[in-house]
Amino acid sequence: MKKKVLAAAIVLFIILGWSFFLKENNSRSTLLETSQGLIRLHVLANSDSPEDQQLKLKVRDAILAYLSPQLEQAGSSDSARSIILNNKDKLVEIAQQVIKENGADYSAQLEMGMFDFPIKSYGDLILPAGKYEAVRILIGAAQGKNWWCVLFPPLCFIDITNAAAATPQAGTDTQEQPGKDRIEIHWKLWEALQQKS
Repeated sequence: MKKKVLAAAIVLFIILGWSFFLKENNSRSTLLETSQGLIRLHVLANSDSPEDQQLKLKVRDAILAYLSPQLEQAGSSDSARSIILNNKDKLVEIAQQVIKENGADYSAQLEMGMFDFPIKSYGDLILPAGKYEAVRILIGAAQGKNWWCVLFPPLCFIDITNAAAATPQAGTDTQEQPGKDRIEIHWKLWEALQQKS
């Protein structure tokens, strides 16, 4: 009788774990299916020099500080697009002002269109690689590393520092590294069942 109860408990535990796993995957796939209404921001630095990379981040911060209150009121991507296009000259002016304040002699340009982006994660949210509508701020030669986020819906404003490019998982490396401790998981319920047998 005890073995049947334990077996039933194990089966129930497995079913609950599996349903949690499926729920997590469904929440991510919902985002993947609805990612077409997004507008992204893409800021390209003049070069990869530390100064140009810092300048890129300052331009980003100034652009986001200006757009944040306006885009929070946008109820659709069409509304967000109108806000951006109506402020195109102001956004270029802001970028050029930041560039000048930091002692650089670069131009700033703004483009809006469809551009390719790699896979990107924002915490638990994952955006697939592909073409997205985007506002691109080009600083100088625009040959340096870039920074991007989602302007609409306003994911840029939620957490600028934690958005990171996700790496596609082609497989896992199962080799142990020297000096690394192995983690072992023990199931007390399983151990108890094995001891009873």
